Amino acid sequence: MFFSKNNAIHRYVRKIRLSKIAREVRAGNVPRGTSFETICEALKVTKKGRAVEMFGILSAKQNDAQGNFKKDLGVVGVKAVTLEFAKLLADSLGAYAASTITTFNAHAQGDGSAAEGTGDAALSSQRGGRNVGSQTHGASSNIYKSVATIAATASYTVIEHGLFDTTGAASDRLLDRTVIDSFVVATNDEVEWTYQLTIVTGG
Repeated sequence: MFFSKNNAIHRYVRKIRLSKIAREVRAGNVPRGTSFETICEALKVTKKGRAVEMFGILSAKQNDAQGNFKKDLGVVGVKAVTLEFAKLLADSLGAYAASTITTFNAHAQGDGSAAEGTGDAALSSQRGGRNVGSQTHGASSNIYKSVATIAATASYTVIEHGLFDTTGAASDRLLDRTVIDSFVVATNDEVEWTYQLTIVTGG
């Protein structure tokens, strides 16, 4: 009886914690110190109804110029995808000409501080070029995952990240722009970005 009561209390406390995490994420706020896996669990167990939710969850790690680990920044962004990508997704389902969503793996970083919004079409101030990342599933098949490493071409403060469908600036399309808590990189420091487009369903 004692253990049963303790288990019930533990489940209740965990449910409250997950509910708080989910509220923060749905408001576009990063729950500090929370892993990607816990965020996914929180979104899943608190989802109501049959609506589909889509979240762009971005994580980052920083290495020095020799590739030695410097810092795990953890989850740095959780906001929604761009309106441009949402329209492209609808067009792709309708098989409209030149509407494809299979090439969104070009990562870029910058030092622009303009507010993040669903109407974004580019980074505020991109630094350096874009690097092509991997394209896989995440921990489950409802997660699209792309990982890329970008070496800084100078010393500056990283404030934003973007995921595009091409490494070139002409006719490019932006899936997600994320404004993060800033951190400083030295010349040739490497930032490993992990972007996971997470689609939560239920009913």
